[in-house]
Amino acid sequence: MKTYICAAYAGGQGKTTLAQMVFSALRKRDLAYKLVAADFTDGTGHSKIGKFFPSKVLELGIGSALASSKTENDANAPLRYWDGFGGLLLTGGAVLDLGANVVPQLVQWAHHRRVAHIMQQRSSPEIDLLVVTKPETHSIENVSTLIEDVVLGGALPVANIIIVQNEVGGTFDGFDLSRIKKAGEKRNLHFIHVPRCTSELWPHLERTFTPVEEALAATENDLAAKFNIEIWSAYAGLMDLKTWSDEVYSQLNSVGI
Repeated sequence: MKTYICAAYAGGQGKTTLAQMVFSALRKRDLAYKLVAADFTDGTGHSKIGKFFPSKVLELGIGSALASSKTENDANAPLRYWDGFGGLLLTGGAVLDLGANVVPQLVQWAHHRRVAHIMQQRSSPEIDLLVVTKPETHSIENVSTLIEDVVLGGALPVANIIIVQNEVGGTFDGFDLSRIKKAGEKRNLHFIHVPRCTSELWPHLERTFTPVEEALAATENDLAAKFNIEIWSAYAGLMDLKTWSDEVYSQLNSVGI
């Protein structure tokens, strides 16, 4: 099974929502994927996606601190920190929620460990890179930079680059995507979109860290009681959430997820 890496080079782009929906889409197909987070954790020991799936997420954190390498008098300590992630790449079957702050560390690790060469030698499962962006000029530029660093730089042997256009802030009409297309030329570059979710349930899901798949499996009565809202809001919100999730699943399915 492939490895799916959900990434962004800026916060607030919808990366964790994307990782959640990719994981959910694979589970709908009865595929036993692991959910992995390489991102900040809070005092609870959970990343953001770890709060949605507290018993299902392998938390990698943000890497070995520079201080640890000084304490151990071992400059390679930060590199060894990510070797566990390397094991996941060799076996596949993981969805990784990759924090923007971690990308440079993983790129450095991949170059030092010659990950692309080793994966090719071992005929490891393919990696698909999903990069999410809102319709903002700087965010779109960040997508290009991420592709250039991770893929064109040869850090990871990526089979497919999937640009996920998050329309929560509007459409992408009028935005220049030429740098992204140039970075992905002669590569398997795909574009999909995630529409804005207008469900009344969305703020409640975010506030309580309730996974979309859990809400979809509930009744309006369950949701009304859980979120302390009127049955009318629960019913309408559930219908809107189903419509939104069906479109997201359809978009993911169009690129083989």
